[in-house]
Amino acid sequence: MSLPASPRSVAAARAFSRRLLAEWGLDALTDDAALLLSELVTNAIVHVPEGTGDVELSLSRTPGHLVARVTDRGGALPRCSLAAKDSENGRGMWLVEQIADRWGHHTSPAGKTVWFALPLPDGPRAPGGPSAVPAPAGPADV
Repeated sequence: MSLPASPRSVAAARAFSRRLLAEWGLDALTDDAALLLSELVTNAIVHVPEGTGDVELSLSRTPGHLVARVTDRGGALPRCSLAAKDSENGRGMWLVEQIADRWGHHTSPAGKTVWFALPLPDGPRAPGGPSAVPAPAGPADV
């Protein structure tokens, strides 16, 4: 799904994921997926130079996981860091780190893709932690 680099796109990404997960019978993942997509799409909009193009969103399934990818034309890679207690920003990637089974990013000449994986209901969780989940691609997987 292609979304304009606009704040309205965050709600559109949530709505798209809710509809698609309902079609796939994955209602149990709806809230977590919508929250994490909101964070990634917001980051893409905030940290990408204005007028450089749309944000691309994709959702797919592997045998045990839902994988979400957000691609933009920016070069700034996300970081998981602690925000100050009084800060209004800076907690998005921390949420992704806490909720996703695994997440990562990779760059390309045209920008970057940030992704996360959530275990499918009744599917296998990664034994021993996130490193056992197959990564979508990229050298900077977390």
